[in-house]
Amino acid sequence: MTTDMPTLTGAYAVDALTGDERAEFERHLAMCADCTAEVRSLQETAARLGAASAASPPDRLKQRVLAEIRETRQQPPQTPADDAGSGVVDLDRARRRRSWGTRLAAAAAVVGIALAGAFGAVALHTQSELDDARRQLAEGSQRGGEIAEVFGAPDARIVNAGGPDVSATSVLSAEQGKTVFMGEAAQSPPPDRAYQLWFIGDYGYVSAGVMTESADGTMRPVVAGVPPGTQAMGVTDEPAGGSPQPTTDPVLEMPLPA
Repeated sequence: MTTDMPTLTGAYAVDALTGDERAEFERHLAMCADCTAEVRSLQETAARLGAASAASPPDRLKQRVLAEIRETRQQPPQTPADDAGSGVVDLDRARRRRSWGTRLAAAAAVVGIALAGAFGAVALHTQSELDDARRQLAEGSQRGGEIAEVFGAPDARIVNAGGPDVSATSVLSAEQGKTVFMGEAAQSPPPDRAYQLWFIGDYGYVSAGVMTESADGTMRPVVAGVPPGTQAMGVTDEPAGGSPQPTTDPVLEMPLPA
């Protein structure tokens, strides 16, 4: 195995490693105090968030998050020297380097709270649970990443919508001007097609991007800035790569709060 051991701390903390990966990582863990401390911290965060969730998510949602965790592993811990002299921050690079602990908190909140709403009525305590997740995020030494910013916003709100082909949950923050959109499709589109996310308002349709799939075939979260005057979000079935404007009727429309 050629993977740097520190990149596996998050996956190990939630038991998402294969047998061989786990055995090799545990040999490394016995000799690395930094990784041991990080694993302990991640496991404590996961336990706190798990206790805050009142309902267990469907198994396929758990597998979805585990797949996302395994596919986007943590970068090795950064030291002050690593960041010395850094000027302009590349956002894509920053996303890749963000704390796995923050990512775990956001993912756990999504599984235990938001995605559950994509398959039925939202529990009455959803907003309270989002507040709990926000407090967990605040405990971290850093709050990196766009998902964490939206979940950490004081005005973060959850909106749900369901359709025969696509169901979704969106966490919105007017303060941040962003949304985290989590979609779940009944089945994957054909190879020459893709689901595309749109903002809808008096201005017409503005693309929020083509929705891509993770290793297990489920949709990745979409984080996007919300244009002023947006009244709804929608998903359409488009040619692979997306379209400048919708070419089909929406398979899902999600009205947004004023």
